[in-house]
Amino acid sequence: MNYERPYYEDINYYPLMFYVIFGAKEEELEISRERHNLDEVPEGLNMNMLTREQHSEYMDNLIGGTLGKLLKEEQPELYEKIQKENIWAIVNGEIKQDDNLKYLRNTIGVVQAFLDTGAIAVLDMQTFSLYSAEEFTEKIFSKELDVYSHVKILLSKMEDGNIWLHTRGLRKFGRPDVSIENIQESDVDKAVRVANQMIYYSSLGVLFNKKTKLHTHKEETFIINPEFVEDYENVDFNNAYCKLLWEECEEE
Repeated sequence: MNYERPYYEDINYYPLMFYVIFGAKEEELEISRERHNLDEVPEGLNMNMLTREQHSEYMDNLIGGTLGKLLKEEQPELYEKIQKENIWAIVNGEIKQDDNLKYLRNTIGVVQAFLDTGAIAVLDMQTFSLYSAEEFTEKIFSKELDVYSHVKILLSKMEDGNIWLHTRGLRKFGRPDVSIENIQESDVDKAVRVANQMIYYSSLGVLFNKKTKLHTHKEETFIINPEFVEDYENVDFNNAYCKLLWEECEEE
């Protein structure tokens, strides 16, 4: 896997990692360069332990509320199990060096090392994705880095019946998420392809801050006009985002 970011520019806007590992045992943690496929713990990445005895309120809040309802709907059995775990590891922090994607591979290795202590599950707080230990190992750790597995595309209906598409997870790449409103039902697949192209090039370091032409694998061409919204506290994204106007165009 090539971890280079050929379009990278330092914009003082760094990746944020946030993983919760349920049932980790700190005393059994052994981070191995070879076994966990990492060459360093990225600068800015923190590892902390939470216990029910000391952090019960924070732990309940972290997987409660709206997120708790979502996890219960998607993974009811696993959600019930993680609530019974009394010791969690938190792997999070703002990465200081992101001119290549090795920081993401290294972070995944650290999470896997905690899983290897006997933990039962991982919650990716950037995408609200809950994995059993086996799922994380198989889908995230054991495979070549797949940028699409680190970003979630969400679709929801607006009041007028049109569709709102937005992403979560691009903050892992230090880039804004994508928001496309008022999509007609017939254009949803095209909008998803546009978003996927933006995810791919964002992972390579592109900052979409001006009118740009995008080509999809379906040989479509789109003109996108992104408006950068610097609102890092927006709960829909947990990140800044690009509000996107887009149109399909015919190539001459």
